[in-house]
Amino acid sequence: MKAFLCLRFVLLVFFGVFLTSAVNSQGMKKPDPVKNATFDLLMGTWVADPYEMMGEKWNETANHYIKFGQYMVVDITGSGDKGNSYNGMVFVKPGLGDSWTGYSFDDWGTVTIFTGTASGNKISMTGKSDMGTETRNIEINGNTMVHKVSMTMKGPDGKDMNFNQTITYHKQ
Repeated sequence: MKAFLCLRFVLLVFFGVFLTSAVNSQGMKKPDPVKNATFDLLMGTWVADPYEMMGEKWNETANHYIKFGQYMVVDITGSGDKGNSYNGMVFVKPGLGDSWTGYSFDDWGTVTIFTGTASGNKISMTGKSDMGTETRNIEINGNTMVHKVSMTMKGPDGKDMNFNQTITYHKQ
């Protein structure tokens, strides 16, 4: 009888450990890497043609890469001809279907929350921050990427300032 109880205890412990291990291993699996054909077109370093913004001529570089297999990250560096600079980082996560969400952070202290869609060679996005709002339509054709941007932000006098511009990038 003692042997039977001992065997029963050993089997109970064995199956308890086995089942717990199996359940935990399934729940702790990392998600598969994200696959998104539009984001694949963006990977690499892009350099913008000089463009006008707020009375300055700007140069800009945007480096797109995948982080942790889950997010597209864009590191942006820019400089203006009047001595100003811009450094930003964008994190994008594809959602269901063509949707995605993202956040950008920059050295001017701005955090922007974006939503949008990405399908084929086109991306459409809107963003909102404490500084204002932005709509951006992006089209990628080979080694050329064009951003059509509309922004509204508060000026120093508290009134809305509106900007519409086109920025063309070339893949390096």
